[in-house]
Amino acid sequence: MIQSRLCGVRVTAGLCARLLAVLVAGALSTAQAQSYPARPVRLIVPFTVGQGSDILARAMAEKLTKMWNQTVIVENRAGANGAIALETVAKSAADGLTLLFTSNSPLVINPNLYKKLPYNVERDFKPVIMLATADILFVTNLQFPATTLSEVVAHLRANPHKYSYGSPGTGSTSNLAMEVFKKVMGVDLVHVPYKGSAPAMTDLIGGSIQIMLDAIPSAMPHVKSGRIRAIAMGGSKRSALAPGIPAAAESGVNDVPAGGWYGVLVPTGTDPAIITKLYEDLRTVITMPDISQRAQDQGMDSRETFNPARFTEFLKSETAYWEKMTHSLGMYQAE
Repeated sequence: MIQSRLCGVRVTAGLCARLLAVLVAGALSTAQAQSYPARPVRLIVPFTVGQGSDILARAMAEKLTKMWNQTVIVENRAGANGAIALETVAKSAADGLTLLFTSNSPLVINPNLYKKLPYNVERDFKPVIMLATADILFVTNLQFPATTLSEVVAHLRANPHKYSYGSPGTGSTSNLAMEVFKKVMGVDLVHVPYKGSAPAMTDLIGGSIQIMLDAIPSAMPHVKSGRIRAIAMGGSKRSALAPGIPAAAESGVNDVPAGGWYGVLVPTGTDPAIITKLYEDLRTVITMPDISQRAQDQGMDSRETFNPARFTEFLKSETAYWEKMTHSLGMYQAE
């Protein structure tokens, strides 16, 4: 048996060859990450153009384009509560050139609602960074005859089957949170799903629907412009980004989720060194003062980010939470 010494330890030729292969692979991985990206990058976004999260994605893409000296192209693939966008990324090459910028719904809610999805989160994706959180907000059109959440509940109870609410899609955080609200408060509302928040907001402003429970990034610009009325935040605490708006719990409405979050993932198989570089670069961008302010303007709190390991554990806990929620609503793994 041929033997040699490596770092003062006697090893066989076979083990030495394997150790050398590992070292070479590590060196190649590092070199690949250092030259990344060598070609334009696609940032797949499961939201409609003009939505708050789309605005943030485009602002970050502009910064990354300058940082990498490579074009970062934002592609909007709205529909099916994010499933279209996630399928696109899941089927893309694991070369770091296709990134997913998404909210929580497609990742942790969809798997608890549908038995058949064109992707599997654990199998198909690797988390890179959790970028920001976004509280959800009860809003109504200006014609709705209530200005507080208590008044909204009383009016809905007095007028069953009369009003409808919109959401960015069936299975979205907004949809499930409103279903929780309906169950807890004993009110009746017809659900009208849309392909994203933007068209739902258009119909809310126009009066086709009367109420929404939507993420601050989508709702707040229209609140500030005076086109819709803010009623209350979801959850038990006021938002640091809108402290003047009361929390739902202040009106006795409990158990409504506080909101969602946004993060970036890549296809499984992506070089770990590239994932590390992506995390570092994306964290650099999201903490830039102008980007942080842009996020805040869209109702997102980007003061805390999660690295790949922590984001992975966070996804597991969020999936378990929404499994419990969908069970309580009788919506678990519907066809």
